Amino acid sequence: MKLYTADFTLDWKPQRLVIAGYTGRDQEAVKKHIDELLELGVPAPRRVPMIYDLSPELLRTSEEISVVCNDSSGEAEVVLLDVDGSWYVGLGSDHTDRVLEAVSVQKSKQVCAKPMAREVWPLDSIADHWDEIELRSWVTINGEEQLYQSGRLDAFLAPQDLLDIVRQRDYAAPNMALFCGTLALIDGQFQYGEAFRAELLDNKTNRSISLSYEVKQLKNAEEDE
Repeated sequence: MKLYTADFTLDWKPQRLVIAGYTGRDQEAVKKHIDELLELGVPAPRRVPMIYDLSPELLRTSEEISVVCNDSSGEAEVVLLDVDGSWYVGLGSDHTDRVLEAVSVQKSKQVCAKPMAREVWPLDSIADHWDEIELRSWVTINGEEQLYQSGRLDAFLAPQDLLDIVRQRDYAAPNMALFCGTLALIDGQFQYGEAFRAELLDNKTNRSISLSYEVKQLKNAEEDE
């Protein structure tokens, strides 16, 4: 996988993919989010934050993913990347099957590709203003794009705090990609569209990372006549 910074290109092969959920600093907001998901049929986590171990092959930098039915959706997330011992920050989408999520959260994540932008930033370059960085996403439904998520990284655990938890629970590994959690949905409802777009915006340095991909629906053999 080729990634790039402002100064150079990185050749990187992820060895582990870890998705962290319920990573909000505000525990009352986390509880509210859990309650919202319960209403949508998603079981409550056994502990907070939850950590899901997935196949690193799910990481993609392509602009299209394929799904069986139109019942999956993206989630904009900051991704911490260990590239040969150096930490970088990227932007990804934890695309998830929402029907399967009611049965098994880990399985619902494992069956979907995880799109990621090619551009990354050195973690050290944003560590002193992590909380100020903005994260947004949009979903396109029937050709109309609408804002789906919006907030700042102060909503989440600080990178070192989350990494400490990952290490304590024995999920850490060299050349790991760690998805750091997602923002609440603006209207509290999953939206299933034909395209997803996200942006990570650093106003202090006037730079951004953008991610966009289309969702291709495969022909469903069970519905074929």
